[in-house]
Amino acid sequence: MNLMTKYACLLLTGCMALLGTSAQVLPIGLLDLDGHARSLQLLNRLDSNISFFVRPSNYGEGFDKSVKLGRKMGEGWTGMDSTMPSTTKYYFDDGKGIFMVLPTTLRVKFNSHHPFGWNDEAMQAAKGLQTGVSGGFFTQYGPFSVQVQPEYYQGSNQEFEFNSAYGAKTNGAYSKFLPGNSSVLVHAGAMAAGFSTQGIWFGPGQFSSLILSNNATNFPHLSFHTTRPLCTPLGTFEWQLIAGKLDEDSASGGLYENRHLKPAVLREDSRFYNAVNISYQPRFFKNFFIGAARAFQIYSKDLQSLETNFFNKYLVVLNPGFKKSSVQDEGFRGDQQFSVFTRWLFPKSHAEFYFEYGQNDHKANFRDLAINVQAGAAYIAGFKKVIPLKQRRFIEFNGEMIQMAQSADYLLRNTGNWYEHGQMSQGMTNDRQIMGAGSGFGNNVQSLKVNWVNGIQRIGIIAQRVQHDPIGFRGQSALLLGKTPWNEMCYGINARYAYKSLIASLEIQYSSSKNYAWEAGNRKSNLYSLLNLAYLW
Repeated sequence: MNLMTKYACLLLTGCMALLGTSAQVLPIGLLDLDGHARSLQLLNRLDSNISFFVRPSNYGEGFDKSVKLGRKMGEGWTGMDSTMPSTTKYYFDDGKGIFMVLPTTLRVKFNSHHPFGWNDEAMQAAKGLQTGVSGGFFTQYGPFSVQVQPEYYQGSNQEFEFNSAYGAKTNGAYSKFLPGNSSVLVHAGAMAAGFSTQGIWFGPGQFSSLILSNNATNFPHLSFHTTRPLCTPLGTFEWQLIAGKLDEDSASGGLYENRHLKPAVLREDSRFYNAVNISYQPRFFKNFFIGAARAFQIYSKDLQSLETNFFNKYLVVLNPGFKKSSVQDEGFRGDQQFSVFTRWLFPKSHAEFYFEYGQNDHKANFRDLAINVQAGAAYIAGFKKVIPLKQRRFIEFNGEMIQMAQSADYLLRNTGNWYEHGQMSQGMTNDRQIMGAGSGFGNNVQSLKVNWVNGIQRIGIIAQRVQHDPIGFRGQSALLLGKTPWNEMCYGINARYAYKSLIASLEIQYSSSKNYAWEAGNRKSNLYSLLNLAYLW
């Protein structure tokens, strides 16, 4: 019995006793509908039990055109606001079965000078034009559901300006056909388990995530997760436990995400990936969420050589946090990340605040954590504020900062950049793309977005500042040579417009790099654009 078969048996055993129904979920990043849903929650027009820590989320039955605002289920509002786009469900066998044609989507990305932009799944960090097309269907009968949503990508992948510290020659144009956001699941009430290639997002971030986001190519995995908040006498819970396989993308040549050079010594082997994310909202403390996530990876050949029980081998993320895993106890190389996060809603003020703190690899004990709390750490802090206007109009303010560069104590204890690890040469990547925050290894980013929203339509401005690896290896090299670190200022607009069943979103940013690629006095500009089109059947 292979790894996937064993893990599937474990996940499905606990679910077969119950029957439940579920609706098709919104893919992460689709027209930024996750962000729109968060604003609706702050306006008290979406279930307040949803944490947005475990995504993709099933926002109740909101993808069904028949659901009307104000319909209640349990304690919260689970009917989606009528401003959310929806697709039609077709019922068969006296309502026992459901069939839906998924939105057909087109994504077009362009960079004029150098790679920029993240959270775009299988699209490469490249100069030039890239396109992605997706479509498919969803069906459910009883507790079983199947979603088929393949994707096709192609891009020019043009040569761009690089030097010895950043970038390399590209492999030219690329094209690839992928399973995309597909899944085969069995549902049990608010839970589901099965096989999936859907994109996953862990944590509260709006623009970035420390552990998992939709920045990298989706990877095949087995999953046991909630499809909506699970209400208990203690409060509401959401979780996801996954085990999957990470690979290399040979088409990327010698480059990694955002064109940082690949490690000098690269072990060409797939990796086993195990991760868990759990969130909790206390019953006595409504509008407050806490959560934690942990991820672990090991080379597949090392995993097969490991002699231990099933739990310690394939569910290593469930081991105690300060205890070395059985993998490391037996001398095999492994890498892990851990983060804790919180999100606090203020319904009367129509606002939220969130924070995530992560550690690159584990601490030996609480003492080690207390005296070296900054070593190997990264964090995200952000907010959203909504100002309601007349009818369905409102103004939203979105702000976030992510700090991934090492703190000043790297002089005493150099732990390397976030996502990089001495024992795992790839770091936390899939197909040579960062699985969490895709701005780049060791980067710091500050983002601000202000939008005017009318129903599903919106228009707004964006401002971002990117510090490229200010403390890490490349940044230190620049400082030693008397060069100024590389900072990039970005300004732009974003818009979303709906006409009948067609929805379009557009983002355009102009960026100005000071000391591009850590070369003093090298000023470069880039024009970035991302167009998304979705047709809802």
